[in-house]
Amino acid sequence: MLIEKLGSVKVILSERVEARTFMTGFHGVGQVGWIATRYIVDSIGARRVGFVISPYMQPFVTVREGVIAPYELYSKDEFLFFVANVPLSQKDMSLVSLALAEEVVRLGVECSILFGGLDKRFASEEGELLRVAPTSSFRAKYGHKMEKLKVIEEGLGIVGPLAYMLAFYEAHEHPALAILPYAAADRPDPLAASRAVEVAGQLVGLRVDVSRLVEEAELLERRYEELEKKISELMREREPPAYHV
Repeated sequence: MLIEKLGSVKVILSERVEARTFMTGFHGVGQVGWIATRYIVDSIGARRVGFVISPYMQPFVTVREGVIAPYELYSKDEFLFFVANVPLSQKDMSLVSLALAEEVVRLGVECSILFGGLDKRFASEEGELLRVAPTSSFRAKYGHKMEKLKVIEEGLGIVGPLAYMLAFYEAHEHPALAILPYAAADRPDPLAASRAVEVAGQLVGLRVDVSRLVEEAELLERRYEELEKKISELMREREPPAYHV
C-alpha cells in the first residue's frame, strides 16, 4: 500500500498506478462533473485502487460490498479516475483538489480531463452545447484535437475545484482540459453529462455508450414536467374566487 501525505490530505493507493490519463469532476452546475465521472467508471468496469482521506471530508459513507468512502480513486487500463461520492466540503475544495493535482503530476500522468458545467442560461448562441478550458500545455501538445471545440469566453470565470486544479496544472505545465457542457443549474443534468462523456471519449480514445445517460435524462425531464403540471394545478385550485360588486 502506498500512502502519500500532501498537507493534511492523504492519498492512499492499494497498488502502483501507471496511468496516462486522469479524469474527474465534481458536484457543480447540473452535477455534470460527478455524473460524467461516475458513469464512465461504472461503464468501463474500473476497479477501486485507492482513497483520498481528508479531516474535512463529509462524515457520510454508504455500504455496497464494502464501505463506499467519500473520495475514491479508480483505475482501468491507462486511465485513473477520482470520484467524489459526496460534495467536497468548503475546505476540501482547495485541499483535496490541489492534493489530487499534485499527485497526478507526481505520478507522471500525461494529461488530465476535468468535467464541469456551465449555466445554460448564459450560452452565447442558440443551441450551443459546450465550451472547453485548456491549459497552455494542452494547447501546445493536443491543440489539433481541439479544432472543433470552442474555448470558454475570456472573462467568464471557472470557480471551485476545477479552478484550483487548472491553476495548479498551468503552473506545472501539465496538459489539462476542462470540458464544460451547458447544463441546467437547478437540477441534475444527465444529458449535459452525456455530451461531456462523448467529447472526452473522442479526445482520449475511450469508447463509452452514453445511451443510458440519455434515457435517464428523458425520464428526469418527464418527471419534472409532471411535477410542474401538478404545481400549476394546485396553484389554480388555491386561487381566490372572483367577486363582482
